[in-house]
Amino acid sequence: MKKITSDKLNQSIKQVAWTNSKGQKQISYYLKYTINGKRRNMKIGHGGMPIQTVRKIASELQAKMLLDNSFDPLAKNDSSKKATTDEVFAKYQQQLEMNNRKTIQEYVRLYEKDIKPSFGHLPIDTISRGDVKSWFDELSLRSKYTANRCLTILKTVFEIAIDYEYLETNPASRIKKHAEVKRTRHYTPEEKLNIFRELFRRLDEDNSLLHSVSFILLLIFTGARKSELASATWDDWHGDYIELKEHKTDKDGKTRKIWLNSQSRSVIQALQGEKKKKTILGIKNPKRLWNSVKLACNCKDLRLHDLRHSFGTISTNAANIQTLQTGELMGHKSLSIMQRYQHIEDKTSKENIEKIGNEILSGINLPTTYQ
Repeated sequence: MKKITSDKLNQSIKQVAWTNSKGQKQISYYLKYTINGKRRNMKIGHGGMPIQTVRKIASELQAKMLLDNSFDPLAKNDSSKKATTDEVFAKYQQQLEMNNRKTIQEYVRLYEKDIKPSFGHLPIDTISRGDVKSWFDELSLRSKYTANRCLTILKTVFEIAIDYEYLETNPASRIKKHAEVKRTRHYTPEEKLNIFRELFRRLDEDNSLLHSVSFILLLIFTGARKSELASATWDDWHGDYIELKEHKTDKDGKTRKIWLNSQSRSVIQALQGEKKKKTILGIKNPKRLWNSVKLACNCKDLRLHDLRHSFGTISTNAANIQTLQTGELMGHKSLSIMQRYQHIEDKTSKENIEKIGNEILSGINLPTTYQ
């Protein structure tokens, strides 16, 4: 439900104009009152009713509240329209699944870790703005970035609760997220060399790290998103490229090609003898190994996603590949309009990814595992 106007007919009746999911304008009337120190809004009519009838309903309810201070007009409706935050999030999850949203795993992870412990078991209409603000402030002490992501999820859950009439207002609506500065971190030539050396050293000492090391190498060589590589199956691999459906930026049924240079193909070929799972890499995230490697290489602020940034920088600066062609290799949606007028041949993409791979690995030899 999207509110577009709000007019007060008198001190206790509120008129709200809104637009439903079909784009039709609607009007609802609410009785505003306070009980036990808590402000409440009860729907008492709609736009098709005479205003005199709305006022009569409001007057009758107010008279009952004057006679009995404990009388709550909404109490009789509460038992039939109660839902916990967990139950509403489950509805949100269903919506994400229907829309094939790739972000669903990350949303569920954030909800389970940082939202559910505080609000999951609570009836959603008992959560106040103060509750949300206290939770947000506490979570921000650990990570402002995570707090922002979780607040976005919780706001959406409250909006869904409004759609199902579990709530009348969103208790998180006025809580502002932290300002975020976009990172432009890339690895330096020295950091790149140290990262390769550390990865190869660890793989030589412990072959059980093959999947994690391979995951990081593919992030470096392809510029792909972590979620794309984690979801890629053996059936998606077609020699020179990996082809994914329903990826992050294509919501219209198009596919996303992750082009593979000779270095990437060598990495995947080394994994063929380890086919234990449907996915190529067999793991969802090499974070544990990466955290250890970057600490050893004295670049602890370098995130896995920064490997993608570095790929883009090397592509446009060192390999002298046009911005549009770099964007195509990296699956950027913002370039889709330009691509309608400038089609990039597969041959060009194949040549470009090979050029980037050679630039990245310049002066470095892959270990025998990948040869």
